[in-house]
Amino acid sequence: MAKSRDPFFMALDGIRDRAQAGGYAGGRPIVIVDEARRLGVSTTPVREALSWLCGEGLIERGPSGGFLAMRLDGGAVRDRYGFRLVCLLAGLDLTAGLPTYGRTPRRHGDPISELHALFDELVRRTGNGALRRAYERVRAQLRQLEDAERRMFEDAEAEADRLLNLATEDRNGELRAALRDYHDRRGDAAAILSLGAARFLPESGSSDPQ
Repeated sequence: MAKSRDPFFMALDGIRDRAQAGGYAGGRPIVIVDEARRLGVSTTPVREALSWLCGEGLIERGPSGGFLAMRLDGGAVRDRYGFRLVCLLAGLDLTAGLPTYGRTPRRHGDPISELHALFDELVRRTGNGALRRAYERVRAQLRQLEDAERRMFEDAEAEADRLLNLATEDRNGELRAALRDYHDRRGDAAAILSLGAARFLPESGSSDPQ
């Protein structure tokens, strides 16, 4: 059976996409029967997919069984921004001396999306599998805050452009400082970002985790 039609991968991709987009209310149970109905699969692949996503840090195990949407309070958000910064600075250290980055503007010329692609590239080009896996985990967890960042920081596009220009001009000393400022700014606003993201989350399921 092709991967795209395999019930497990359908459930995995569907739940992962929804979690990363902030489609579940943090700390609320994810009802397996409801997810199976939404995705058009049986409950078994949904349960398997939720277990898999626990390993990715996008879903949590409930204290008495079942699965919960990931909770991102202010402290957790601050920690994750801090850890992403560690990954990116490690990427700069491990790739010192490599050619500069060439800007490839994303569709619609969105510098914020382009900046996230740069973050991915900073880590990917190290060739360090352990660093990449750690980074991808925190990247997935922070993705649901991207809309809240855009709403909160009116200069987000200009900020992204500045970081991109520093990267393409091989000004790594200034880029390191700018990356710290970028992440410190979001860490300082972690509680507000967490609340801002939660405002747009639907209530997810009932109190029965099935």
